[in-house]
Amino acid sequence: MKITKVLVTGTNGFIGTHLSKLLTENGFNTVDSDSRSYNRPLDVTNLGQLASTCEGVDAVVHLAGKTSIKSSLRDPYRTYYINYVGALNLIEASRLRGVKRLINVSTYVYGQPRHIPINEKHRINPHSPYNKSKLLAEKLFQFYSSDFGIDIVTLRPFQIYGPGARPESFIPSVIQQIAERGEVSLNGKNVRRDFLFVYDFSVLIVAILNDFPNGYNVYNVGYGKSYTLEKIAKILAKLM
Repeated sequence: MKITKVLVTGTNGFIGTHLSKLLTENGFNTVDSDSRSYNRPLDVTNLGQLASTCEGVDAVVHLAGKTSIKSSLRDPYRTYYINYVGALNLIEASRLRGVKRLINVSTYVYGQPRHIPINEKHRINPHSPYNKSKLLAEKLFQFYSSDFGIDIVTLRPFQIYGPGARPESFIPSVIQQIAERGEVSLNGKNVRRDFLFVYDFSVLIVAILNDFPNGYNVYNVGYGKSYTLEKIAKILAKLM
């Protein structure tokens, strides 16, 4: 069945803003979860709202939730509650409304690398309540996929950057330091990261929607090349 109507949770977020625009440009009918008739954004912890919103939807892209590692360390309960209960409600609403395809955007769950490159069979070792809450959600989606025949793709992106990223994330914080002080303070300058532009990540999601795999699938997502934080900071300094 061709996917035409897509619900994106968290449409006003960093990735959601870019993805929703690209989906519309590619002919999808998108459900804007952040500007509905409830006079407030769709609450993923409210099963009734989700079940109503999923009516007539062909596929769901799940982006909504708590995304800050620092915030998860300060308030782990809120992070676990929103990310786990939100995932449970969303997949249950999908089951109730017959939605058979879902893309779950997870996170990096591997901890300190034991081998490079990191593939999907690398040892799992999440290092914060945020990462752990996303891994719990992954398991939930996997069980629902197996029990109820829902096709689900879980994406584990590495470092996504681009317009609208959180100010405290690495690239925006470096840009701000350069602009304000003309210098950059780095923790772990030789730490390497794989940076992926948000538009490219959105293109991948559209590609999956156009050719959805069967069953439950997990994919790491990155650009394919890593850079030290010092190297990225020097590139940004030169550009500015």
